[in-house]
Amino acid sequence: MKRILAVLSLGALVACGSRGSTVPMAPERSPHFDPVSANLQLGGTVYAYVDIDGDAERAAEFFMSLLRDLTSSRQSGDSRRLGATNLVRALGLDNLRAIGLSSYEKEPLYHNRSFIYHTGPRKGLLEVFGDEPAELGLKAVAPEGADLVWEQQLNLKVLVDIVRALGEHGIGISPTRIDALLAEPLFNLDMTIGEIVERLDTTAGLILEVDEAHVMRIPGESFWFPFTEFLFQIDGLGDLIDAIAKKAALNPFIRADRTKQWVIIRPGIRLPPPWHAYEPSLIKDVTTERMYLVSSPAYLTKCLSQQTDLTATADFEAAFDELSPIGNGMLFVSPQLTREMHSMLDRVINERGSTVVSTIVRILLPDAGSPIGWVGMNRDDGVLFTSNSSSSHKSTLITLGYAALLPAIAVLGAWRLDSAPAPAAPSLLFP
Repeated sequence: MKRILAVLSLGALVACGSRGSTVPMAPERSPHFDPVSANLQLGGTVYAYVDIDGDAERAAEFFMSLLRDLTSSRQSGDSRRLGATNLVRALGLDNLRAIGLSSYEKEPLYHNRSFIYHTGPRKGLLEVFGDEPAELGLKAVAPEGADLVWEQQLNLKVLVDIVRALGEHGIGISPTRIDALLAEPLFNLDMTIGEIVERLDTTAGLILEVDEAHVMRIPGESFWFPFTEFLFQIDGLGDLIDAIAKKAALNPFIRADRTKQWVIIRPGIRLPPPWHAYEPSLIKDVTTERMYLVSSPAYLTKCLSQQTDLTATADFEAAFDELSPIGNGMLFVSPQLTREMHSMLDRVINERGSTVVSTIVRILLPDAGSPIGWVGMNRDDGVLFTSNSSSSHKSTLITLGYAALLPAIAVLGAWRLDSAPAPAAPSLLFP
């Protein structure tokens, strides 16, 4: 990194303003420090500012040198067509300038903030998670006992544009092959993959409700998990439900029902134990064109008709204290679910023994019995993430190193994709 201002600890380096002390500033301040610091909170347990202006190109150049070495035996030599600057532009990371982190203890949780500062319009990977912030409405649909609520604006069409841009430079699938794939039908339905992609500038959401008193045991296995109701929703895919319902009319194992408000697709037979506790269904709201995947139609009815929603609970209020009611994404995790995460990991370790992976997972898991609240919000000059959780950004500083590898992994994966036609995906529902 070119410039790192500091990681400050309250007890060590920051004096209280009431004593007349100030934090000494660098003689040559980073030009991006002010817009980043305006979104952070100085004086808590963690404060970090990192100027990354130009670092994306340098990291990309290092990655490209590795890629050229790995592909030196290829006769086409296409990898040499993509320079570091073009790679960064294709991923939309050329406008990133700085990042900042802050945390302060707010017992029993920490309030954390992260800000990614960029200049110019959002593009590439920064477009994937939506445009303008909006009301986060799923939390008001979640019933009082919900243990996880996730809602996120998504523009997955951008990923196609990124893959196409990489393909134009010789990485991964060529634009011609992309067009051919998008023109293929999806699972033999009367819709193409491209028609689905065009509808994926959308909002998705998930509600989970765990019932620890209702145990699900897999036949022949000692491992068990609690019965979990679920509701997954995604906007704009009503046409997909209609296409599936049309095919379902010819399949005796699938039942399609229509009312003035709903199109419901469900199993035509009862599932075998232990799955008979579920009636998984695809449901379309005719009015909104919203698609739901639910554990049962009854759970959708419960969510849409409940009198007391999740926002009235003490756990939610603690998790979302100081967090914005609007944004591009949100996450709530209940204390019960964080306990269940640890319990499930314990059961896995008892079955298979402790491994390096299980040790890392244990470190990354939130503290058992603590709620989590998180909101992500696009700003004109960056992306702001705020959260309340049992850990501060000290742990975030460790995981940032792994996150930084994701763009490189994505590009490497695209490079390994063969340009030969992909085999048709089997369809269990519609042969």
